[in-house]
Amino acid sequence: MENGRTAEAMPQEGFDRDILLVIAACAAVFFLDGLIHTVMGPLAPYVAPELHLGPQELGPVFSANLAGQTIGLLAFPFLTRRTGHRLVILLSAIGFALAQWATALAWDGTSLFAFRLIDGVFLGGCMPSCLALVANVAPPARKGLAVTMLFTGYGLGATMSGIVAAGFEAHGGWRAAFTFIGCLSAASAAFSWWALRGRDAPSASERPEKGERHRVTEILAPRLIAGTLLLWLLFIAMLTIQYCLSSWLPTLLVKVGRDADFAALSVTIFSLGGIIAALGVGLLIDRFGATPVLVSFLLLATVLLFATGQILASASDWVLMLMLATGGFFFLGAYGGVNVILATYYPRHLQAFGIGLAKSVGRIGTLIAPILIGLGLAAGVAETTLISVFALPAALAAAAIAGLAATARGRK
Repeated sequence: MENGRTAEAMPQEGFDRDILLVIAACAAVFFLDGLIHTVMGPLAPYVAPELHLGPQELGPVFSANLAGQTIGLLAFPFLTRRTGHRLVILLSAIGFALAQWATALAWDGTSLFAFRLIDGVFLGGCMPSCLALVANVAPPARKGLAVTMLFTGYGLGATMSGIVAAGFEAHGGWRAAFTFIGCLSAASAAFSWWALRGRDAPSASERPEKGERHRVTEILAPRLIAGTLLLWLLFIAMLTIQYCLSSWLPTLLVKVGRDADFAALSVTIFSLGGIIAALGVGLLIDRFGATPVLVSFLLLATVLLFATGQILASASDWVLMLMLATGGFFFLGAYGGVNVILATYYPRHLQAFGIGLAKSVGRIGTLIAPILIGLGLAAGVAETTLISVFALPAALAAAAIAGLAATARGRK
């Protein structure tokens, strides 16, 4: 069967072999995104002493990958229009494989920052191509399931990060861990080259359209501007928690006296709760609607994040593990669900642009917050306080969703 079929030629109900290959190749990239970004958190307690990095130096290292992703998100779509998705995904996978191998050779904070930045450029560059490919080939009745499968790849990668860090701590250290991830990335490149064969040329829908430059004006028009700003606030809040907590949680746990192996597994525990939630949050949204489900999830996450901070140093490992898993269940479950709101807010001709812009703006928090946490630690702010502060963006996200529901009613 030819792998280069158009979306119209694909099955309208289920997934055939070609569709599953596309989803698998793109989900593998998202898996590596979750693993590569998140693994720095559980590896930080081992990397920092060897490279003589304090909290102020770790903040930029954590942000480097996200800064690179922002560059890739903006730059690579222009290349995609000329070469198609397959080549972009292949080159990106090779790029972040090389960057991972280079990271294993880092000799100080500056080199580590540079390699993480380059890594992020290639990761961010292939994300839009993966999303577009999956959305294009999925049958209309199964688009939600296909995209959920794609994002589950990220969750699985984040879950594996703690296991990889703990496993290699006793077998080669952090340098061996980055080398291993580089090998996985190279294998992903080879698989993508085979699974995406026949998808080299950009489709007509991916070529530049007239009036594309006017889309920002439309999104900021009076009818949409309130919801647009609330969506930006929502994604700033959600991405701040998702990325910053995964980066800093292991280091903060070690600083309050927790075992390094437990700290390395903390991100896995938090992410595992989210994977479990992702299996059911879509069903709840279909049954009760997005607003009540997501606001409830985020309010519970607010309470749990604050409480986790307060018991960070005093609770038993089992109690803290339960709190992390439950917090991950409600917060990461909500994060998966907010894409339902984002995907349905804008008119069809603004949908893709609005989604991309909201997720790009959302990275503001992920770039600034890790640095602020590092400065807070250097200034003597208690680790328990820093974790509890994550309750604030969770509450802001709940308020933003409620506000979006109000603006949607006002537009009717």
